[in-house]
Amino acid sequence: MGVSADFRERLLDIIANKRYDECRPLLIEELERGTPRDELYQELLDLMLFLRAEGREDDEDEVADVAELMTNWARPENRV
Repeated sequence: MGVSADFRERLLDIIANKRYDECRPLLIEELERGTPRDELYQELLDLMLFLRAEGREDDEDEVADVAELMTNWARPENRV
């Protein structure tokens, strides 16, 4: 099972409206519905590349911060 069709749209809406507290629950929701961890992380990386190509560096940085939640760079209590 892959990433939800509306994942990008939902994440970009969260970022655009600065509702950052909803990022972690969105990632958890995707994982709980069966999206493999590596596919979800790759989707975030692909979204970053898309935003870079569109010249949306600020949004790219925000998505990078969300992707970090799936790495060991995040504080353990925030890590997904």
